[in-house]
Amino acid sequence: MRYHPDKTGTAPLITQLAQDLVKSGSEVTVIASLPHYGRTTIHPDYREYDGYFHKSEEMGVKILRTPLFLPQKSSTFSRAWNYLSYNFLSVIAGLKISRADVILAINPPITTTFSAWLLSVFHRAPLVVGIQDVWPDCLIQVNKLRNKVLISFSRILEKIQYRIAKKIIVLSPGMRANLEHKGVKPGKIEIIANWADTENVKPLPKINDFSIAHMLEDFFVVLFAGNHGYIAALENVIAAADLLKKTPEILFLLAGEGSVKNELIQQAEDMGLDNIRFLSTQPEQEWLEMLAAADLTLVSLRSDLAGLNVPSKVYTLMSAGRPILASVPEESEVAALVLNAKSGIICKPDDPKDMAEKILDIRNQTELLDEFGKNGRKFMLENFNRRSQTARYLSILKSAQTRN
Repeated sequence: MRYHPDKTGTAPLITQLAQDLVKSGSEVTVIASLPHYGRTTIHPDYREYDGYFHKSEEMGVKILRTPLFLPQKSSTFSRAWNYLSYNFLSVIAGLKISRADVILAINPPITTTFSAWLLSVFHRAPLVVGIQDVWPDCLIQVNKLRNKVLISFSRILEKIQYRIAKKIIVLSPGMRANLEHKGVKPGKIEIIANWADTENVKPLPKINDFSIAHMLEDFFVVLFAGNHGYIAALENVIAAADLLKKTPEILFLLAGEGSVKNELIQQAEDMGLDNIRFLSTQPEQEWLEMLAAADLTLVSLRSDLAGLNVPSKVYTLMSAGRPILASVPEESEVAALVLNAKSGIICKPDDPKDMAEKILDIRNQTELLDEFGKNGRKFMLENFNRRSQTARYLSILKSAQTRN
């Protein structure tokens, strides 16, 4: 499990959830991996161990950080070792905790559930599983899991996961339907969407220190900020940039890290594109200013993942008051969210031509873009603010402690 200061995926969400649970009067211990997102070495601040683990307390949250295998190159094998090294050591870390009343496991990876289950047996505590992506479905859909033996084994793990969990939290009705179709009892499933930290993530001026430092003032900036992985289908963004290379005032900005980032950089270089820039994950203040510097933000998802994934960045972009271009299936949860909030437009997934045409069409509609941004911010404040969503987690964790 990732935790602050890692910035990818669930790390900010888990950090905020843990801190809010502490504010509610709960005692919280997080077993996380050492911060390593986008790195091949451990940061010097986290190399001092108490025994085998780095121990700290932040905002009232007790944190046990485990060492883990850090791959030097991205591959299925190296990622598997990365996951399993954390899973093994997280069990040992969990045995050192004096008491647990309930255990929350966040996945993927699915192996996290089984480490948490062992600890739930040891502590005689109920297990609650929070599912951010439905594995192995997502891996199969993006062709990252093709071996029939591994697929069958993963399906067995998935069934066991649903059986051993007292409660299962998913992000959307589509994910709930997926689990129910697999035989999970409806009463075991709860829906809690992700959220944005609307108190800290808020609209800022477009012209700011970040935009000035990166000389963005004269461009129409199209921003993708987040994990550069297979699920995001960012090769389509590169292709759209190629289609728009003769419109020099449009600049694509891709910020973050991920398993396919080097491939994307090479693809852009091979195509000779100078209308696309790649940035690393930015520190918090720069990251917020980067969002503000964007005229249009991108949410990209493969066409076959309509009901299996709801990128948490959608909530953050809306909270920051940024208009969204969502390259997602029309029937997806993301499309419904963006359209219901009236915070952006949809383009066809896996269709760079449609993406390029939508960008060309909207770039001069400044009033509409401004309206989309304001609508998204309002929608987040009314429906998906941090406090209300983390309070729902607390309610479910407490209910899991009751005996049926």
